[in-house]
Amino acid sequence: MKLVRKPNDGIYFTGDVATLANHLEKKANDRPQSKEERYHCILAKLLLGSASITIQQLSNTLYVSRSTVENDLKKVKQKLAQFGLQLAITHTGLSLIGSEHQKRQATVELISQYWGKRTEAKELNGQLVRHVQLPDNLNQLFEPALIKNILTALTELIEKSTLSFTDYEFQSLAIHLMMPAPTGGSNGAQPVVTPFIAETQLLVQILERRFELTIPDFEQEYLNRHLVTVQSKDTSVQTIQTELRQSVGLPQLLRQQLAQLAVDEELIQGLAVHLSSALRRLAMGLSINNPYIDEIRQNFPQAFDQAVLLKPVLENQYQIQMNEDELAFISLHFEAFFERHSEDARLSVVVVCSGGIGTSQLLGQRLAKTFAQELRITRIIALGELLATPIKESLVISTIAIKGLSVPVIEVSPLLNRHDIGIIRQMITEQPTPTNHLVALLQPELTIVTQEQLTDQGAIKLIGQRLIDQGYAKPTVVQAALA
Repeated sequence: MKLVRKPNDGIYFTGDVATLANHLEKKANDRPQSKEERYHCILAKLLLGSASITIQQLSNTLYVSRSTVENDLKKVKQKLAQFGLQLAITHTGLSLIGSEHQKRQATVELISQYWGKRTEAKELNGQLVRHVQLPDNLNQLFEPALIKNILTALTELIEKSTLSFTDYEFQSLAIHLMMPAPTGGSNGAQPVVTPFIAETQLLVQILERRFELTIPDFEQEYLNRHLVTVQSKDTSVQTIQTELRQSVGLPQLLRQQLAQLAVDEELIQGLAVHLSSALRRLAMGLSINNPYIDEIRQNFPQAFDQAVLLKPVLENQYQIQMNEDELAFISLHFEAFFERHSEDARLSVVVVCSGGIGTSQLLGQRLAKTFAQELRITRIIALGELLATPIKESLVISTIAIKGLSVPVIEVSPLLNRHDIGIIRQMITEQPTPTNHLVALLQPELTIVTQEQLTDQGAIKLIGQRLIDQGYAKPTVVQAALA
């Protein structure tokens, strides 16, 4: 190939241009394509790399200018500061200043942001199992065999115990196990001392057998904190009712603070159950990541405002700190309350949601509102429950990819965007459903599609004339409507 530069003509290639184009296209897929992707890539290189990296090296790797990298580093510094980390710039390049524990926390959150979008459920030997595929720039830290072995170990724990993991709980524990242990032990980050439960001892035995190592006491304590949170969660109807009867303080506090909304008991019950689990988690220092926080704030401002108003009340009452990720989950309960109405559906559907009880309730409410005449939601469950129970419904609507089922599966966003609605409608049309009485009232000959820009009067005249032509109205209808 040759690069040609001619005055008054320009700069261009001659030769096998197609081969070069294919090569560049493949290379482009391996590097970040947006500002957000560059931000995550820089974070990953700083957190997962063992050596310093220069701004010029980042510029070359990302195919952007030095000034672009320097601008991206402003956001990176802000994020690192949340974990007490500082970005040092020396003659050897960029490096992080902070403890191993701080770096570990930041890395866990970074991986968490990718996890939900890269998790699938696949059928293996007649059983659904979780499958995780991390992006290439993060996958460099973990051997595929390590990921597979950890997921297999957790599956063995679930089979041998009575624990029921939500997708978030499963994700948090798996990421924790993937991370290398902090150098020099716990590095001063002492966990809250919690009595060991039998499930923790079982998990330790499984891990030590599979990995042929001895897990230190401080690491066992971390594992115990995760499993205690899972064990203390039970969202069956009977348990919810019992918990609410026993925990009078939280529901009563919610009723007092939300009195001006004229709330129903479904909102109080949903918030109380969600918060009882969240408060235990926060008290033990376990954080949560909400991948939909920006969409929730943008699309549900009224609901998010209600969560913000509730935040200082809960923090003062229970002596905890709540971040915006927690508030976003709480706001989903308020949005479900705002959108709540009775269900009237036909096609039986099971909804599988990975974002917790708040996300599940909101998705269920939005499906019921959008497809009131077409869908009948029989269950709203987590992936773990789907793996353990037979599917009797005609359709599965899921927020994560599920393959190998005998019934159709539609993957949607928990916020149910327009694209999701279109896919669901297309699926519904392929199913035998009764006549929609509203649609039956719409006549094709009275439907007008035009590219012409009309004024309100022009539209009235066009519609009126069509009614007159079809015999639906008298010739005076146009003048009467304009008047």
